[in-house]
Amino acid sequence: MAEFNPEENDYKLILDRKYYNELDIECFSLMMKDPSYCYKFYWLEAIVKLISEGVTDTTFNDIIDEMISNAWYSVREFHIHLSGI
Repeated sequence: MAEFNPEENDYKLILDRKYYNELDIECFSLMMKDPSYCYKFYWLEAIVKLISEGVTDTTFNDIIDEMISNAWYSVREFHIHLSGI
């Protein structure tokens, strides 16, 4: 079986510091509507934190690592499950 190497792909978040007001607020609010059994708030928090730290070029792995570090305490301390299973 072939191994997946994310460094070989172009899955990168690149910010060019231009503001494009193209976010569909209605769809975004529907996506964030039901927070139960979900990782989406950790995903959003990770991206916001990276941007606030001045990161302008990052990888999917960096975002996932940030998500894991943000969720670790909640999952370990309060036994929160991030899936519907």
